[in-house]
Amino acid sequence: MRTTAARVAMALVGLLVAGALCWRPLAALWLDNLGSIAYAKGDLGRARALFDRGLEFEPRSPALLEDRGRAELDADPAAALRDLAAADCGAACLAEAGDAQVRLGDSAAAVDDYLRAKAVTRLETHVAGLADAGQYEEAIALERALAGRLSSSPLDRGNLARTLWQIGRLEIVAAYRQPARAAAERADAFKRFRRASELAPYNESYLLSLGYAELNWGDKRIARRAFARLLELYPHQPDAERALARLAPERATPAPAQ
Repeated sequence: MRTTAARVAMALVGLLVAGALCWRPLAALWLDNLGSIAYAKGDLGRARALFDRGLEFEPRSPALLEDRGRAELDADPAAALRDLAAADCGAACLAEAGDAQVRLGDSAAAVDDYLRAKAVTRLETHVAGLADAGQYEEAIALERALAGRLSSSPLDRGNLARTLWQIGRLEIVAAYRQPARAAAERADAFKRFRRASELAPYNESYLLSLGYAELNWGDKRIARRAFARLLELYPHQPDAERALARLAPERATPAPAQ
């Protein structure tokens, strides 16, 4: 039988072997954590140096590549793009890659990355810039492309509702600028607002947009229902109260005394 000393010796050898095999990943993980702390503090230079050191131990680490890519975005967007592509971390890396493309001046590539990542907020920033420049057709086309990549599943539902609402808002503004297409733009906007309200039935902004669009250009019965529903959810909401006052039937004028 093996003696206790022999068993202890074998255990120590096992620990040494495990340590020899694992110290590099552990060192890389430690440096990644330190780099992330530096990044959170805004010390991007130190963060990049720590990520560089970590990658010396684990050159293919997706976490270190992604984190270094994020830290490089402002100083070296081309390097950031390479790191994010190598990290291959799905939607998160695609969204960051879109940011790198924006910094490199390639708006088309940035939008493609945002669409593939379903990065709604980032895409909205780009769309807002197009709308500010009066490029409503391009802005609406991008939002429609995003809507086409989203589903009504629980995972996508909130983003889909917001995207449809944004399309409706852009179409309402575009209707003012293109009178020949105003009726078609508004009709589509009504549909977008209705669907957004169905997907997110407790959202105040979606109900307000639906109510006012129908009040001003569409079916006042739908408008009345939207504002009434809003007041059920948010009693004394001032915009809904004012809108319902506009929708109230005018009181008949009393006939003059004979």
